[in-house]
Amino acid sequence: MSSAFSSISSSVVSSKKYDVFLSFRGEDTRRNFTSHLYDALSRKKVATFIDNNELEKGDEISPALIKAIEESHASIIIFSENYATSKWCLNELKKILECKKYKEQIVIPVFYNIDPSHVRKQTGSYKQAFAKHKQDLKHNIGTLQKWKDALTEAANLVGWDSENYRNESIFIKEIVKDVLRKLNLRYQYEIKGLVGIEKNFEQIESILKIGSNDVSVLGKRRMVGSGMKSFAKAINTIVMIKERLSLLNEMDESNIYGLNVVHNKFFPTLSEDGSNESRVLGIWGMGGIGKTTLAKALYAKHYSQFEGRCFLNVKDESNKYGLNVVHNKFISTLLEEDNLRSDAPYLEAPFSARRIARKKVFIVLDNVETVEQIEDLILEIHRLGPGSRVIITTRDKQILSRFSKCEIYEVKELSKHDSLQLFSLTVFGEKHPKIGYEDLSESVIAYCHGNPLALKVLGANLSLRGKEAWESELKKLQKIPKREIFSVLKLSYDDLDCFQKAIFLDIACLLRKAYKDFVISLLEACEFFAIIGIEVLLNKALIQLKPIWFAGSETDSIEMHDLLQEMGRDIVNQESIDPGKRSRLWKAEEISDVLKKNKGTEAVEVITFDTTEVEDLYLKSDSFRKMTNLRYLKIYNASDGSTCNVYFPDGLEWLSDKLRYLCWEGYCLEYLPSTFCAEMLVALDMRNSKLKKLWDGVQNLVNLISIEFSFSKDLIEIPDLSRATNLQYIYLHECESLCQLHPSILSLPRLGELDLGGCIKLQSLKTNIHSTSLRKLFLTVCSSLTEFSVTSEEMTHLYLCGTAIHELSSSIWRNSKLVFLDLSECNKLNIVGNKLSNDHGLGSVTELDLSGCTEIDALSLRFILDGVQSLNRLKLKRCCNLECLPDNIQNHSMLKCLELDDCKKLVSLTELPPSVLNLSAVNCTYLDTDFTQQSIIENMIQAGFKDVIEGFSFLPGAQVPCMFDFQKMEASITMSPIPKSDLHAFIFCIILSEGFNLNNYDLHCIIFEHDKEVDRCRIIHNYHGTLISDHALIGWYVCNKQESGSYDFCNLSFRFIVQENEEKLRWSTEWIKGCGVSPLYICERELEMDGGSKIVDLKLKSKAQDFAESDWHLKKDIDELQTRSIEGEARSSNNEYDQEQPSYSRKEEEQLSFSRPPIKHVYIKRRRTK
Repeated sequence: MSSAFSSISSSVVSSKKYDVFLSFRGEDTRRNFTSHLYDALSRKKVATFIDNNELEKGDEISPALIKAIEESHASIIIFSENYATSKWCLNELKKILECKKYKEQIVIPVFYNIDPSHVRKQTGSYKQAFAKHKQDLKHNIGTLQKWKDALTEAANLVGWDSENYRNESIFIKEIVKDVLRKLNLRYQYEIKGLVGIEKNFEQIESILKIGSNDVSVLGKRRMVGSGMKSFAKAINTIVMIKERLSLLNEMDESNIYGLNVVHNKFFPTLSEDGSNESRVLGIWGMGGIGKTTLAKALYAKHYSQFEGRCFLNVKDESNKYGLNVVHNKFISTLLEEDNLRSDAPYLEAPFSARRIARKKVFIVLDNVETVEQIEDLILEIHRLGPGSRVIITTRDKQILSRFSKCEIYEVKELSKHDSLQLFSLTVFGEKHPKIGYEDLSESVIAYCHGNPLALKVLGANLSLRGKEAWESELKKLQKIPKREIFSVLKLSYDDLDCFQKAIFLDIACLLRKAYKDFVISLLEACEFFAIIGIEVLLNKALIQLKPIWFAGSETDSIEMHDLLQEMGRDIVNQESIDPGKRSRLWKAEEISDVLKKNKGTEAVEVITFDTTEVEDLYLKSDSFRKMTNLRYLKIYNASDGSTCNVYFPDGLEWLSDKLRYLCWEGYCLEYLPSTFCAEMLVALDMRNSKLKKLWDGVQNLVNLISIEFSFSKDLIEIPDLSRATNLQYIYLHECESLCQLHPSILSLPRLGELDLGGCIKLQSLKTNIHSTSLRKLFLTVCSSLTEFSVTSEEMTHLYLCGTAIHELSSSIWRNSKLVFLDLSECNKLNIVGNKLSNDHGLGSVTELDLSGCTEIDALSLRFILDGVQSLNRLKLKRCCNLECLPDNIQNHSMLKCLELDDCKKLVSLTELPPSVLNLSAVNCTYLDTDFTQQSIIENMIQAGFKDVIEGFSFLPGAQVPCMFDFQKMEASITMSPIPKSDLHAFIFCIILSEGFNLNNYDLHCIIFEHDKEVDRCRIIHNYHGTLISDHALIGWYVCNKQESGSYDFCNLSFRFIVQENEEKLRWSTEWIKGCGVSPLYICERELEMDGGSKIVDLKLKSKAQDFAESDWHLKKDIDELQTRSIEGEARSSNNEYDQEQPSYSRKEEEQLSFSRPPIKHVYIKRRRTK
């Protein structure tokens, strides 16, 4: 246990000399109870003052005693039979209560063989004592009364009564436990050097729920305040009655409702919060992240609340003494016995476990490396006593899976702010860097990346050094890392097997930030058992998974802490002083030297070469000849991926046939080496290359998953890929010389994505083979493509934008899962007759883009809409022959977004379906928009919050619609005070003037409350061009409730601005001619109905003075609904309804009526289910 306090005890802040002051009557208890209590406190290392002077001199207590009372955190007053006979004791008591009042001293009364009522009411022996005092103090009645008041006050405090305990030792033990608990809470401590720990503390304490199960106070610990004794008896009676009533199955539980209320208030059901269960928490994270420090701090704060406790550094103890000794020390520490013999057999454990199971204990098993280290302790932990808590710190999450119901808390890196503060405290002894050291400190923070160990090690090393020494040390770190840091981090690496080490080093040197699935494919091809290896690295906190958005879906990438990456690279550097004999190369200068001088060897497995860091490099044709074990080769230009400054004047004659990954951006040759065997390849990436052709014949490409040749403008041929049976991705974007695609490609069994966008010479793409795997096909801007017929049962996205196709082949119906169809800028596309309504149409399509299709008119659009029944988004921008929308658009009940920008002949919209929330018809100047604007706003309101947050309307118009409560022909507006209760959002409108180019500006809304900025948001729209007339943009702002003040009403101002894209600090209002705002309220009343549905009653109000009246009508409607449904439950719901409604006094109603103009209170209507 001492090890837990080695770094903590010195930081406990206390200005007082004693923990406890004992006040007692010497002749009653000095030689028995008091001495035993003093001894028990001393054994717990509680600094206790006891007056050992058995002869009291005079009536007044000595100055030394007064000082001792004042310098104590707590006082224990031991009331005994003759306590009141001593004026000395009574004066002590008076002084103690003064300290309680003015110094917040803890006071604990103990009633030893005396009835607390005798003390409180001064009866019995206390009455006799005061009769004698009255004679002695005839002329000082005030002192007598003060003593009586002190006794009464002390006896009314919650204390301890010996009558409740048959055994004095148990009585003393409970008192000591109470003292420790209270002192532990009283001591305000700061743990030096710990920064940013508060959040961790709060989260872990919430999980552990330490201190939440103190429900045994009644019954053992006597409540001796006025009336509390009888109340305790009443509670015990309630418990007994409940137990008996529970046996009567036929009795309705509601009949004992009153008893339940009282019982549950003082005896909360332990299973509800789990506080009486044993809880196991694993603190997990990378080395040096602060797991042990956090565990020590938690232990220091809470250990005194438990009957037994043990803090064990498992790794150090087991390495030093062996597992048998560790097990025995664990048992003996919890039982508070002398250590068992180091060779004591485990046969003693069962009885010890039974004894431990009767105790509430707090255990910290720190630095656990393997399951074997704690294997014999796991059973003990599962059988701990009620309320016990266990913390295990480890770098390996897999260890924690051996414990049932073990919650895991991952310790994250410190934030930049906390990192700077910790580093500054270590170096400068203050929270901020000294003047002149700010930039240097920032460099250290960036290097450490939130790792506390690294921050403290580097801080200690740089302390008291000058700037030049700092700069030198930082340069040195780039080449020679700090061993004190890496020795700690490397412990997790040392536990890995050879395959796991190889995976770790591959990630550190090449694969960091790569997609998880891609990494696994590469590593599996190397036969590294990647799936289990990645899992082990994750469990040991050596890598992390970071969710990212890729290709329209969320996936995981492999991430790694900067220090761990540097450690991995340092491990590689230690392999040899000669870079050509190392397994992995990533430094551009070293790679350049190895290639130029042909110094590579069979040791080299990985090369990742950023050519931006070197000048033009001219190499011999056999530069890679000696690297026979090369698995990964990546040559790229980080600053300009379209060029590469690595040249082979005599060609390239050889590449390793063990390559799994070949990435060579800007490859300068027209062909790959004729001897190159690609059988092992998983990924081939030659984008921006000069390649014309890959190889002749057919290669066995069974491992190949991905091909990337985008922007290879000279590529004229793709070879036969029929043996690439696992190929999933082919990217040939802007291969402008590619005239045709090898037929084997469209028959590949696992091909999921094919990108041919920008292949401007591609004229035909047809096949009779129906794919079973192709999901996405990109043919964007294939301007020569006139024939198209590709189908797949898995096709979801088809991009035909800018192609020259005249009609859609009937085969398109076979794409039954198609959800996205882009036909924009297909100027020659003609939809004739009812072609799209044949068969089942494109029933699965949810997004259709027909923008720029000049042949589209109302008639052809009607046929399209008949065939596409599930539309969610429809784009009809720049359809120059579209004059009106067909009436069958009303049938599309799922349509939410409609874009009609620059349809300059459009004159009417007909009635849109109520599902439409986003409507954009920019520069449709002939369009009458008044009715349409109102319809869209009503749709927004009816849809509720979930669907409307991105909703907007952008239509021609020079005036703010009249339905907006507050409007002004300026760029800002201040609203009159409005009720804050139930306020959730605002609908706003801004008028943008003719000539405004939205491509150059962003729109923002800034919200002020009481002249203080409380929030700002960017106004979203989908148009990027110039307005040819004034336009009204209507949007939606959800209130930032965290920023709202404590007022019942809010006084808000809205300012709308335009901000230049490239000059973020420059903004103006010159293009904004006016604005309007309306508040939007939710009024929701839920009633439990049959089937579990929840009904919400809603109203749309138009005047502020009718607001209270609206509440009355809502209440009346709900009352009627309640009567028809479930009477008992409805009454409860109605009460809740009354409490939630905003209410105004008569005076407030008058103020609302006369102090501001009428306000529409817009209520959202929605229906929810359980």
